[in-house]
Amino acid sequence: MHLESALERETPSRHRWGGWTRREPALAGRSYAGIRAELRAGGQQRKDDILGALVRITQDDPTAFGVIAACLLPGLRQRIARYAECLDRQEAFAVAMLALYEAVAGYDTCTRRHFVAGRLLAPVERRLRQAARRQRTWILQPDDAIEVADPQAVVDLSAGSILESAIHAEAITVGEAQLIVDTRVVGTPLREAGRRLGLGYEAAKKRRQRAEARWVAWWLPDRPVASDGDGRGAA
Repeated sequence: MHLESALERETPSRHRWGGWTRREPALAGRSYAGIRAELRAGGQQRKDDILGALVRITQDDPTAFGVIAACLLPGLRQRIARYAECLDRQEAFAVAMLALYEAVAGYDTCTRRHFVAGRLLAPVERRLRQAARRQRTWILQPDDAIEVADPQAVVDLSAGSILESAIHAEAITVGEAQLIVDTRVVGTPLREAGRRLGLGYEAAKKRRQRAEARWVAWWLPDRPVASDGDGRGAA
């Protein structure tokens, strides 16, 4: 399932939502649908209170990330649309989700209580801009002229932490996680990352797509499973 489709369908179980609302006064007594409605029509302070609560919940329980990402889906779409000319939509969503996860994981709700949505989405905008710039470079220059990001460069491990959890859960392999980190976070061109694995560009692209599909299935466990038309769940 595509990331965008998964977020559209994201709905926490009643048990999980109940536990979260008991922990955060800003969510107390509200349904998930009610919170989504408040984020669309509420005042700025109320929106900040809700998103701040969801940030704290996600920092304690990373499985809640799908909920906050779903709540910010309109903002994600708006920013992704700005780079539609040079970034494939699914590629852009993968880049945006990793950037958003980093932003949520490192967010300080005590010192940054206002304009939470904008602050969380600012790193997404920067990462998309960087990805678009790299994509333009790949289009305009031959492969040998592309400056490949140093694979030994220090990477923010907050993005890798959820991948590490997926490895431990056996949702993806170490090699697949490295492929995602190299191309989504470090900035290594997919063609170069594929060469390191002995894969051509198309084979590396398909391997990453399959890995990310399994990652989404593990990452957003509460999403409804779409039917493939004959009664079986879609892979």
